[in-house]
Amino acid sequence: MPVCVAKYPWGGEFTPEMSAKKWEQNIADKIRNMTEDEFDLFLASVVMQASKDQVMGILLTEKVSFFRGLRD
Repeated sequence: MPVCVAKYPWGGEFTPEMSAKKWEQNIADKIRNMTEDEFDLFLASVVMQASKDQVMGILLTEKVSFFRGLRD
């Protein structure tokens, strides 16, 4: 599970046993229910964790695009 998800109070709802499809649907529901400000903070946490993990460039763009796509 991405660290950016685990840090949220609702992160405990996501278990390693969840299928990828169920995980994606549940995270999409959480993201859609966020305000714009909450989503911006969420994306900031994704970027900060990516920086710690030394993920940059196209991989970081793909992560951000993935979460933005779930919001639509």
